[in-house]
Amino acid sequence: MRTKSNIFSFLFQEFTDSNVLYFLVLFFLGIFLTSLVIIPKIRSLSLKLRFTDIPDHRSSHTGIIPSFGGVAFYISYILVLFLIQPIDSNYVSLTLLCSISIMFFTGLLDDIRNLSPKIKFLGQFIAVLLLMSQPDFRILSLNGFMGVYEIPLVLSVLGTMFFLLGLINAFNLIDGIDGLTAITGIIVASFYSYMFYHLGSYFYLAIGTTTIATLLAFLRFNFSEKSKIFMGDTGSLVIGLVLGLLTLKLMTLEGATIPFPFSPEQLPLFLVGVLFIPVLDILRVMGLRVLRGVSIFKPDRNHIHHIIVDFGLSHSKASLFIGVVNFTVALVMFNVIQIFSGILSALILISMFLFAIIILFVMNKNISALRLKMKLKSSMLKVFFFTW
Repeated sequence: MRTKSNIFSFLFQEFTDSNVLYFLVLFFLGIFLTSLVIIPKIRSLSLKLRFTDIPDHRSSHTGIIPSFGGVAFYISYILVLFLIQPIDSNYVSLTLLCSISIMFFTGLLDDIRNLSPKIKFLGQFIAVLLLMSQPDFRILSLNGFMGVYEIPLVLSVLGTMFFLLGLINAFNLIDGIDGLTAITGIIVASFYSYMFYHLGSYFYLAIGTTTIATLLAFLRFNFSEKSKIFMGDTGSLVIGLVLGLLTLKLMTLEGATIPFPFSPEQLPLFLVGVLFIPVLDILRVMGLRVLRGVSIFKPDRNHIHHIIVDFGLSHSKASLFIGVVNFTVALVMFNVIQIFSGILSALILISMFLFAIIILFVMNKNISALRLKMKLKSSMLKVFFFTW
């Protein structure tokens, strides 16, 4: 005799197998509408408790804005993880729940008390370490990418943790202007959801769809003038973790299970293309900090979004522009790896990174020159009026 849990599991599986797209639309609308209802309530509570973001010299805004939009993300993920347990064939729901919760409270404390970089990193480390207890998220093979096949367990865990911690912080770093992290997250989650759909991996497809729906609802308020809210570290850390674990899940696929017209060894190139903006930004910023001899944790205004905004674009236009670039690179790489060999595909991807770095260098140089010119002009005017 079936238990209630088994009956629900059976009905859920039958429904998703026969009406996947119909189910996805309903699922998406449910999460989207729920988020639209939750976010204004979180905003009101944040204002009442004075949990707001106060602008400083690096801020791109001037007013006091509630910064706990990420609470809505956490609520959505928790609800969804409970709902999709029947299709969790590898029993990872509890691990994900705990890992996301640790990351959420790390971000929450940072938003409230401004944690030191070491304490913040410790919370991230614990959340990522917990994920490594699940074989689903260990990269044990690169399927021949760069000549690498099997990876020893210890090296796999260390390498996977390094990658995931880097990606989490990459999403945290790009959260500097309205909409950028959300738009980037939507693009990444959309490509991943497309892949999970064709893989028949409905558990991870549901997580990807949740990410898209919640971030779209968040954008409605993040771009608003009257009811604006930021996601804060509470949101960017959780989004980074979720998109990171989805990336790891795709990386753990065996060659025979990939239903796409490209070789398994080229999958990492495509995933890096999908993550183009976060990867570009963290590599560029960390590289500049190392070259200047300052701490890699020291904040500055050298991020991609700062350069684009300083060049004259509004927050929304800058975010949309950067999002279009990310989407274009991902789409190009999806086609490139189907046409060219692994070496040529890698060279094309590297060329796009180098081209973007050169463009950003030229833009930043022009902005710096303009600032210097304005400063000199201001100084000369002061001297003139003083002597006069």
